[in-house]
Amino acid sequence: MDVSAITVPTLAEEVYDRVRSGITSGTLPPGSRVSIRALADQLSVSAMPVREALKRLQAEGFVVFERRSISVVSLTAGELLQVFAVRSQLEQLATEWALTRLTPADVLDLRDVLAEMADDRLEDGRWRALNRRFHQRFYECAGSPYLLDLLRGVWDKVEPYMAIYASTVEDFGEAHRQHVRMLEFIEARDLPALLAENEWHLEHTRRTVAEALPDAQPGVPRPPT
Repeated sequence: MDVSAITVPTLAEEVYDRVRSGITSGTLPPGSRVSIRALADQLSVSAMPVREALKRLQAEGFVVFERRSISVVSLTAGELLQVFAVRSQLEQLATEWALTRLTPADVLDLRDVLAEMADDRLEDGRWRALNRRFHQRFYECAGSPYLLDLLRGVWDKVEPYMAIYASTVEDFGEAHRQHVRMLEFIEARDLPALLAENEWHLEHTRRTVAEALPDAQPGVPRPPT
């Protein structure tokens, strides 16, 4: 069999991957309308694999089919709070497991990611990719593919809003300082401090994004420690 041949299932999967990537990267931002014909023309395919991809994405909660239109799901500030609350609980468990299995090589990898993130010339898209890589690389240390799969699902729901975060903040300096503190606590195997810092890191990100949404509520400063 010619493994390079494109079959219908392969084509459908490729269309799904491309559209899903457009949503999670923010190229198709929350709330944007999606045209089956326009996507089909853009990807040089028929309407059928695009429709199949969108139906699959609807089942995963990424798009919504309305009476006469299809749009990318747009979370309210309240819904975003729920997603971040779920992420917080999963990351707490991943942190506890990861610290018990952490190796010097893992720490070096995390340092390398942070070193690249320190470049203030990074484009938003590259910074977002490295930001996710930093967190994912640490949680890989937990040694649980099941937990990591759950985390990826939640991260995918948050990822479109990281484009909003990147476009809202003046620079990534505060996020970088938080990452540096997290790495310090990781190296020290200081679980309570790391959990507290990660909780603040998530809250800082969520508030920054939520305050840019249409139903934004006034932010609350970080409590004193």
